[in-house]
Amino acid sequence: MRSAVRVFLESRYARWVTPLLLVILIVAFFWILLGTPYWIAFVPCVIVGHRIGILLHEFMHGIPFRRYRDNLNVVTFVDGLMLLFGMLDVFRGTHLEHHRYLNTGRDPAREADARTRAQNRIASSFELFQYMIYLADTLAGRKPYIRGGRILCSAAISVAAIVGWVAVGHADVVWKMMVISVFTTLVPVSLRGAVEHYNHPSAPGATNEYRVWIPLFNLNRHLHHHEASTVPWYLLEFKTAKPLPNWHYFTHWFRVYITHDYELMQPLKHRVEGREEAYFYAVPAPLTPTYTA
Repeated sequence: MRSAVRVFLESRYARWVTPLLLVILIVAFFWILLGTPYWIAFVPCVIVGHRIGILLHEFMHGIPFRRYRDNLNVVTFVDGLMLLFGMLDVFRGTHLEHHRYLNTGRDPAREADARTRAQNRIASSFELFQYMIYLADTLAGRKPYIRGGRILCSAAISVAAIVGWVAVGHADVVWKMMVISVFTTLVPVSLRGAVEHYNHPSAPGATNEYRVWIPLFNLNRHLHHHEASTVPWYLLEFKTAKPLPNWHYFTHWFRVYITHDYELMQPLKHRVEGREEAYFYAVPAPLTPTYTA
């Protein structure tokens, strides 16, 4: 018999869980930042800010609200509020392409990795540098699925937020938030990118699942997410019998970018008769629509 919690999570009312949690985390972020000395607030704000981004990832996939434009508006507004100047709108476009062409030559992650690796192996390991490449491509018209108007809208909200912080006598909040955002993108987001999509060349499958010490709203159940990218985070399940242990969240980065013995995993392949190890190649299909709203 299903529990009452499970029944609720499978109901149409559960879609409001994610927006509610997003509001709670944003309030918590600013409460910690404004009410705590920065040297104490920094780590909690990085942890909370990272998870705000993970919840926004749900909106990028069009999960919480029925109309995709409503989801997209949330991403644009929160991006501006967090002083990201359109970073999440760039990530939204490339991320949906990543789902569509997972680990193939058309995956933006593989493209950026190859381009930066030729110049600087370490630079390629940081999501922030990949974002800069995506942004440059967007401005040059090479990423038509990224909407420049959304980036400008987010940037305008960021500018308005900065003006507001200065007007109320909290100009210091601006540089504090930017340092938190840069660190979050450089470290935890980059660590997560490595553990999710890289492994030993002989490893089967397209992505890893892994344990974590601090919950990531089930994004560590990453195979299920790629197999069914419109399933909300609270219904994701582990699809591998033995997810990677917790410490792989940290050690994978070194195996990818320092010792170089891990590589980007295979393109997504379909399961056969429920067997985890049995994969057959399939031409990448748009597992998530490439929205252009």
